[in-house]
Amino acid sequence: MRTTENPADERRYDYMYVETQEQRYKPYRQRHTGRPERGDPETSLDFPFPDSYSWTLMFAADRQHLFRFRYVGEEWFSLRLAHILEFTAPLPYTSGRTIYEWNGRVWVDAENYNFLKVEAEPGNQAERLKLELQAYRQAPRLLIFPLGKKPRGARYNITFLNEFQKMSLPDQSEHRSFTLNLEGKEEWAGRVVLRYSGYRFFNVDAKEFLK
Repeated sequence: MRTTENPADERRYDYMYVETQEQRYKPYRQRHTGRPERGDPETSLDFPFPDSYSWTLMFAADRQHLFRFRYVGEEWFSLRLAHILEFTAPLPYTSGRTIYEWNGRVWVDAENYNFLKVEAEPGNQAERLKLELQAYRQAPRLLIFPLGKKPRGARYNITFLNEFQKMSLPDQSEHRSFTLNLEGKEEWAGRVVLRYSGYRFFNVDAKEFLK
């Protein structure tokens, strides 16, 4: 995991999914020590976005109807022909921790229907930022400096380029946050990059899920 452009800032964690909650998967993380015999306590990391693998719930049989989908077209991504679907969130954006608060597009492998990529932003972000920018411009000022709160937005991209028994798994996610200045231009506010590697599976047969 990295939150800055400095490579020395990278932190490594071991993690696993311990349960499926109603609206998302819950990962268990602990700091990576490189020593399997040494167990560290759970590390609590609170992100304003869903865990990457929770996006697979979008097409679960009991959840598909919650989203509005629109077919956009086809495109090559990572040497794979992909169908592009646009999706609209069913819930208003609050914490951002569930996939049901985000709008965006998903790239689906045209051959095996695995996830390849998701690009998302908070639901109704464009409309919200427009209203917040108007309020920010009308806020009282100290000399030339506005005293109101800057509008704040985000973008969230995930790629699924790891594979296991013909199933795609996340390899990287990137969450970028930004603010808007008085001119409505974006200014960088923060970045979180999560990279996934070294997958291990115990008594897992993907064929059971693909029947």
